[in-house]
Amino acid sequence: MSEWALHCFKAYDIRGIAHSELDSTFADRLGRALTTFLDCKALAVGRDIRESGPELHAAFVNGLKDAGCDVYDLGICTTGAVYHATTALPVDGGVMITASHNPPEYNGFKMCRGSAAMAGDEIQDLRAVFEAGDFNTGSGQIVATPGFNDDYLATIIQKAGLPGRPVKLVVDAANAVPGPIMIELGRRIGCDLIPLYCNWDNTFPNHPPDPTRPQNMVDLGEAVVKHGADFGIGIDGDGDRIGVVDEDGAFIHPDRLLAVFARDILSRVPADASEAERTIIFDVKCSMALEKTIEAAGGISHMMRTGHSFLKQALRENPEVPMAGEMSGHFFFHDRWNGFDDSLYATARLIELVARSDVNSFSKLFDGIPTYPSTGEAKVPLPGEREVIMDAVREAFADMEFSAVDGVRVRYPNGWYLCRPSNTEPILVMRAEAKEADALEAIKADVESRIGQIIDLDQFHNS
Repeated sequence: MSEWALHCFKAYDIRGIAHSELDSTFADRLGRALTTFLDCKALAVGRDIRESGPELHAAFVNGLKDAGCDVYDLGICTTGAVYHATTALPVDGGVMITASHNPPEYNGFKMCRGSAAMAGDEIQDLRAVFEAGDFNTGSGQIVATPGFNDDYLATIIQKAGLPGRPVKLVVDAANAVPGPIMIELGRRIGCDLIPLYCNWDNTFPNHPPDPTRPQNMVDLGEAVVKHGADFGIGIDGDGDRIGVVDEDGAFIHPDRLLAVFARDILSRVPADASEAERTIIFDVKCSMALEKTIEAAGGISHMMRTGHSFLKQALRENPEVPMAGEMSGHFFFHDRWNGFDDSLYATARLIELVARSDVNSFSKLFDGIPTYPSTGEAKVPLPGEREVIMDAVREAFADMEFSAVDGVRVRYPNGWYLCRPSNTEPILVMRAEAKEADALEAIKADVESRIGQIIDLDQFHNS
């Protein structure tokens, strides 16, 4: 068995517990392996504020240099800044050292080949190079990046547009890396931004930096009401996802915000536009209300597998598609932006949309978008071998119409049920939705009758 923590090579990134699974020796070797795998001459590198960040950053950069790769060192920054660097700097790709919203003891590496996020088989191919140990050698250099952050913020503002009227919002950065730069963005845009937990503290003392969990947005909701703000935005740990609350502090699921963005974008698409120009891409966890909103706005809905890397790749392959998004709060603007998921840009676009709208409250933006009874996003323990269990689930629903684009999403007359294996944890992710509460209970009962003997569904029923 290898001495390396090879299980840290995940579907979308490399992630594990710092100092044990991911240490300086691992990071140095990864730098050499990545340079060899990509055969690259220059990479942009940034990191978040985790306690293990300086050690992993220094070792990783050393590995890159010793394999002959120049390093455009961005220092402490957001993942969105690294994505921007892959198009704004003369580099062959970029790496963000981060574990996103995971607890403080974790860290990891998000990697791009060129401007495309590495994922799936590509990361496993990198793992093989890492394990083999036959690396390039050379003498790379550190390249300074003066003025990069100014250019990054200027590009966001240019592409998003300035608000047409004053907008008051609260931003909760959960003490993670995006806080100070989010404050600076608000200052430059000219909005009234009230910061909440925007100072750095890598212990995340107030709540985890995951804005898609309603329990993490309670303080934000209270602050919005207290300050009479138009709305509130929560930012995740590395700055590529957002979540929102309305003027009453009520949590809004990200797929509903995606519906608002999609409807706004589609309202400006010409009547003679191509199918691609009218298509909005979303992942299998999103509500059927999103599909109905897209179609009511004259758009075409396209559902695909969950995973930010996969949706970005779909946009690269379909350059006329104006937007994609996920239930997890990743928003990929492709009309005026480059298709990257960036919390700062998503915030700027939302500010611009609110300022441009003629509604008198944030919640009015969601008028006309159906609200259906649904379960939460249940995380159910995987009771055995992943493929064996999923084969059993598919067999259990063989008489039903379902999509197998990512797990199993079963279509019922009045709703749907999803069961998909997580790409990062030994769990099954489940969700169900229906047009009425009785129909939702009927779906849950049917699911129980079909797979309750092979999977413990308590967490699904209680979600």
